[in-house]
Amino acid sequence: MRLPKIVSALSAFAGLSLIIALFIPPSAQLIAAKSSKPGILNASEGARRTSGSKPSIASIPQPQPDFFFPLTAGTWWLYRGTVTWSDQQTEKDAHTDVTLKMTVEKVIQKPEFTIAVLSGFPRDLDWATGEVAPMPWLLIETGRHEIFLNPLPPDFNFAKLDQDAATLGRLLAEDNLLFRWPLKLGMKFGDAESVRRDDAHYCWVVATQETKELAEIKGFPGRSAEVSVLRYITNPDDTKIEISPGIGILAYQYHHHGTVAETSLSLVEFHPGQPLPAVSGAKP
Repeated sequence: MRLPKIVSALSAFAGLSLIIALFIPPSAQLIAAKSSKPGILNASEGARRTSGSKPSIASIPQPQPDFFFPLTAGTWWLYRGTVTWSDQQTEKDAHTDVTLKMTVEKVIQKPEFTIAVLSGFPRDLDWATGEVAPMPWLLIETGRHEIFLNPLPPDFNFAKLDQDAATLGRLLAEDNLLFRWPLKLGMKFGDAESVRRDDAHYCWVVATQETKELAEIKGFPGRSAEVSVLRYITNPDDTKIEISPGIGILAYQYHHHGTVAETSLSLVEFHPGQPLPAVSGAKP
């Protein structure tokens, strides 16, 4: 059998290796052992592999806003654009340049949501024939990142927000749900019956999503941002709102399918107010 010969050869080789090891300095043995371990680089290798390398954009954590809209008293947005209407006297389409300022007048903190009292909203200019006085609105963001929008009468009693639970319930109705973030393409928002429609009409729909450079907005540091477009289509009209987290509304368009009535606005200036304090007891 060949097994004894193989064992003898191995024994001889092991003895020779031991003799050679006695003549190698211990420091050289330690360096060789470290260099042979997988995943460990010596100084020259580390310098060669890391020189000129940069972290990818995907590896850098991106800050996420606490609120989609900056719901802080004193925040304001300035929009410019045009309104178009059918002039009954000339029987021709007429249009004019318009400016609209939207301002957060007051912020009301609740444990589960935040209410912002707005002065002015792009929808104020629908069916207008020029600039209009800003109307009061309520913009509500819940702890679940739901955004509700409610138009208010000029004589609205804000004390009801603290005294009447039924009033709050109506403000948070599905019909008033604008969207819930984070947004994904194809998401729908509104009452249950409309959301189930196959034609995606009579509810808000996330129609497009892309990254845009926002360098032309005064007061806003020029950078790229995630932009989503919400559409609301009915038989008589359609509305498109372009939004971005941490800023709010970037553009607004309204178009009536019959009698001419169009609104087209773009954000040209943005000034956030002071940061909001933390909300105690708020649910994530």
